[in-house]
Amino acid sequence: MTAADGARGRRGRPSTGVRESVVVAAQEILLEAGVARLSTKEVAKRAGVAESSIFYHFGDRMGLLQAVIQRHLRPVKDVLGAVEERPELRAGLVALVEALEEFFLDAIPVMAAVQSDVELRAKFAQRSRELDIGPHRAVDAVVAHLSMPHADQRVPATVDLRAVAVLLVGAAHQRALQRQLSPPDVVTALPTPESVVDTVMPIFR
Repeated sequence: MTAADGARGRRGRPSTGVRESVVVAAQEILLEAGVARLSTKEVAKRAGVAESSIFYHFGDRMGLLQAVIQRHLRPVKDVLGAVEERPELRAGLVALVEALEEFFLDAIPVMAAVQSDVELRAKFAQRSRELDIGPHRAVDAVVAHLSMPHADQRVPATVDLRAVAVLLVGAAHQRALQRQLSPPDVVTALPTPESVVDTVMPIFR
């Protein structure tokens, strides 16, 4: 048994699922101490893996950060898959707003940590452009749902789909932001995802 194997055993981490363990450890460090402490050495120690495994799976610290963001996108992708089989326009939009809100709730602290480091922010922006990822993907997801045929109704061709999508994604982001930063009484008074969607629905008539 190697030293790395022994370390994994002592920390109770499974020998499989190294990638997931590293991503979880990276997020924990970001939330607890910020991006300044996000070194591959520190992440490897927290995850109970060899530091070389981080470079193997993620390439560099930037790849690790993007993996943290992608991890939170999984539920959104799951909802998108389900939405494709959902015939009702309103139900699909509510599900998307809820999923996007949860994504933003988890991603906002991570993105704040990235934005606090000038060099890292520039690298993250460049890598995101190269991979064509970013907030516009959330808008694309809502546009895709609005463009689908639905059993209950079809969105008129005169509707600006991207404008509607920006409103809905913005509402999801605002709900997440207020849940992070606003007093409890303000959060309690927030419009629900259902009420947000119902406010937009008349546009489609």
